[in-house]
Amino acid sequence: MARLTVVLVSAEAVQWAWRIQCRRLSDKLVLLRLAWKADSEGAVRVDPAVVAGVTGLSVSGVEACLSSLERAGLIEARRWSDSGCWSARLLLGGQQ
Repeated sequence: MARLTVVLVSAEAVQWAWRIQCRRLSDKLVLLRLAWKADSEGAVRVDPAVVAGVTGLSVSGVEACLSSLERAGLIEARRWSDSGCWSARLLLGGQQ
């Protein structure tokens, strides 16, 4: 049952991400990836190298998108200096 809940929340998050207007297409692409991978609380661990491989963006491009999405109030994000990965949380109540 818990798995079904995560799937439903993920589908809602992806629908939310599709409706959001982003400054750049690359921001939209990263936001959709985050929404797809988010857990039931909207949290997701982001490895920029993995996201870069999936999206075709550079690692620095993914990190720029994460910063842009945070400035836009769509996610809360924190970069971990030890691993280079990020912790992010979708703010589904963000702009539409």
